[in-house]
Amino acid sequence: MTLDEVITRFYTSSVQQAESRIVARQSVKASAVLLPLTEENGLAALLFCKRSAYLKHHPSQLCFPGGKVEPSDVNLQMTAIRETQEELGIAAHHITPIGTLNKHITLTGFNIFPVVARLSPKAQWHTDSAEVEKAFIITIEELAAPQNWQTYSLQLAGKTRQLPGYITPHGLLWGATASLVKNFIALLK
Repeated sequence: MTLDEVITRFYTSSVQQAESRIVARQSVKASAVLLPLTEENGLAALLFCKRSAYLKHHPSQLCFPGGKVEPSDVNLQMTAIRETQEELGIAAHHITPIGTLNKHITLTGFNIFPVVARLSPKAQWHTDSAEVEKAFIITIEELAAPQNWQTYSLQLAGKTRQLPGYITPHGLLWGATASLVKNFIALLK
């Protein structure tokens, strides 16, 4: 699928939210992430990050750029954009929000507000941030292929849980990020 096809399908999905106007809450658990859509060789793709190994929360995990709400954030959409700028150096004028997914509550208690956005063709990113070890893209086509997903048994909070995962050259894509990807892909069908 091309980037324009992905965006058209996302726009026309019945689950489109109007939550981008929600004002940021002061809770330390409120957070927002950006699902940055870009294009590689004519195919739509999502941009991911690998967190630095020495971080206190979720070290070395694969994720979307994002983080917790700051008091200066006007709304949750701005949180996602600000965090993307901080983590990957993508200028705000290269980020065009196109909608949101349903909020996602993690097993660790974070309330994630996912913002889907198109990156301009001129957008550039880097991994000079202390939080990000790598940035990489995966095409929507690859993410949508059921054979690329497996179920993994993971020990979380003393319990064994069965979670979907996607192996990348940079590690396992699982948890909240995997759930957001699967929710996004479901809207495109």
